[in-house]
Amino acid sequence: MAKRKIVLLVVEGASDASLLVPAFSALVESRVFQGQEFHCDVLTAPNHREEFHRRNGFYPSDKPAQTVRELVECYLRDHDRTWNQLGHIIQICDLDGAFVSDDCVREDSSAEGTRYSTTDIVTKNRDALIADRTVNRNGVDALLNVDGFRKKMGRTELMVPYRLFYVSRNLEHAFRGRLDNLDERQKQSGAIRLADRFVRDPALFSKTLESLRRIHGDPATWADSWRYAMQDFHSLERGSNLAFVEPYLEGDLR
Repeated sequence: MAKRKIVLLVVEGASDASLLVPAFSALVESRVFQGQEFHCDVLTAPNHREEFHRRNGFYPSDKPAQTVRELVECYLRDHDRTWNQLGHIIQICDLDGAFVSDDCVREDSSAEGTRYSTTDIVTKNRDALIADRTVNRNGVDALLNVDGFRKKMGRTELMVPYRLFYVSRNLEHAFRGRLDNLDERQKQSGAIRLADRFVRDPALFSKTLESLRRIHGDPATWADSWRYAMQDFHSLERGSNLAFVEPYLEGDLR
C-alpha cells in the first residue's frame, strides 16, 4: 500500500494546531495531518519584520507566498521530511475584520489590545492597524491566486497543491463564540478540550464546520466563501470556510 501523503496545516499558533490537526486527522482518515505553526501573522509580517524574525528565525518576504514556502521548508527540515512526502499545503488565517471599511476602525488611547464587535474595531493606534489591514488584504489577494508550490526534484518538477482558508476573528471566535481576548494558556486548554470532543466524535466536527459555513453566508463553493467574507461587515462576523477542506482534499477545486 502506498504511503499516505501529508497534509500540512500552516496555522498561526499552538492552539490552532492542537485543535485542527487531531480533529481533521479523525475526520479524514485517508490523510496524515501535520501542523506547522507560525508566530506573528504571515499576512501582516512585512510590517513586523523584527518580531517575525524573533519568533520564526527568518525574515518574512514582501511576497506572502515566499514566506509560506519558507515555513514549509522549516517544517521539512525540523521533521526530516521531503517535498515529495507532501500531498497538500493548507494555510488557515484569521479574517480579523480585514475587509470592513477603514471608517469602522476607531482609536481609543485607553484600549488594551484590539477590541472587535460586529460593526467596528477599537484600537490604541489606528494608523498602525490600518497599515496592517492594507497589507493583510493585499496578502490575501496574492495567496488566493496561489494554486501550489513547485519544487525541482532531480529532472522533474513537483507541484504540491496549496489553498488558503479562514476562520473569522480567530479560532476561539469561530469555534467557541468567544469575543474576549484570551491568553495563550486559555487558548491552548480550550483547544485541547475541543479537540478531544471532535476526535471522539468526528461527525460532530463535520457538523460544526457545516454550521460555521452556513452562518457565514451559506456559500456553495470555496470561492463563494471568500467573496462573501470580503463584503460588508462579514469579516467581523463569526464563521469559517473550513467545511471546504475535505472536499478540496478529495479533488473538488471549486
